[in-house]
Amino acid sequence: MVVNDISRQKTIEEIVKSTENKSGQRKVGELGKDEFLNLLVTQLRYQDPLNPVEDKEFIAQMAQFSALEQMQNLNTSFSATKAFGMIGKYITASMVNESTFTTETVVGMVDSVKMEGSKTFLVVEGKDVPVEKVIKVTEDSGIFNDTDISQYTGLINHEVKGSVYDPQTGEIVGVSGIVREIEKGRYENYAVMDGVKVNISAVATGSPSADPKFWETYLTESKDHKVSLIITDEFGDGTKVPVTGVLRDFTIAPDGKITGVLDGVYVPVESIYNIKEQKVVVKE
Repeated sequence: MVVNDISRQKTIEEIVKSTENKSGQRKVGELGKDEFLNLLVTQLRYQDPLNPVEDKEFIAQMAQFSALEQMQNLNTSFSATKAFGMIGKYITASMVNESTFTTETVVGMVDSVKMEGSKTFLVVEGKDVPVEKVIKVTEDSGIFNDTDISQYTGLINHEVKGSVYDPQTGEIVGVSGIVREIEKGRYENYAVMDGVKVNISAVATGSPSADPKFWETYLTESKDHKVSLIITDEFGDGTKVPVTGVLRDFTIAPDGKITGVLDGVYVPVESIYNIKEQKVVVKE
């Protein structure tokens, strides 16, 4: 009896290699454990009945499968751990839009983590971002102040009391005035206030002058111009804070105490603790 020549059976390595050469069949570039198991079953199904796989070879291939499965489980666990560590942080990710096939950049804070099978996704402003697509992670936004300033528009044209502070020393001085507008800052939001009465201690820029007429000359020339001053609280406890605003008016008392009225002073809205309607004077 003539027996047709049965071609030599392929090994796992050869099947993997031939599968990798078939481009476009899988979206990812590596074989998963399911593909590995299918290849092993395929090899057993189409093995040469006259030359079946030996026990040692089969055991070695099963060991490869077990090692691959453990490695993928470890990768999944590591991805999940890394993803949960990003919650509350700001990330930048580069990913391909599946609709347009264009690369887009996603920037924002990680709200939560979602697991789908062996894949781990970060939820950023409602968008699912694969954790492996993250290219940058920061503790804070650095440039983003995400609050909606429309919630503060009710302060406009109201008389309020708040505080200004020195970020270098942490000292705080209370101020009051009329809110002209709300402005969004890089790190916080501000009520821009007019008619802010301040106790002037020094000029924030420049060297102090020994000229007894310095203050009168300087403040007179600075009226209706933006100035940077050091102000103190009304209690005279030595607290000093730098402020910037347009000098509307000033007074120098006989004892040398200088008070001024500034417009356009930036006061953090979070520091405002008292709000009341501006008094309207009706002329008869």
